[in-house]
Amino acid sequence: MGSAGSVSAYSATPPVGTEPVEMQTLSQQPPDTNDFMDLERDVTSCISSNPLPGCGRQPTNSGDRGGWQQLLLFAIMFGGMSVIFWRVFLAVRLRDRQSN
Repeated sequence: MGSAGSVSAYSATPPVGTEPVEMQTLSQQPPDTNDFMDLERDVTSCISSNPLPGCGRQPTNSGDRGGWQQLLLFAIMFGGMSVIFWRVFLAVRLRDRQSN
């Protein structure tokens, strides 16, 4: 079950018609615009926990951040937390009345 020799897939010369990887990366220039993020600023200045103005974009699709759906979610979360705090307040007040 052993092999008598080693198998190697390495070739000393690259295939005909292709450039080495180093030459491919040097010949390609990075794009000037970023279509994915569509920022007014450079991407490196926008990476922070408190991004500067101009680092975001307006929501255009229903799945994007912001808009009426995010505000509705905030209102639902605020309402739910209000109900929880109201119930805790009533339970504490009832406990204090019974202990006196």
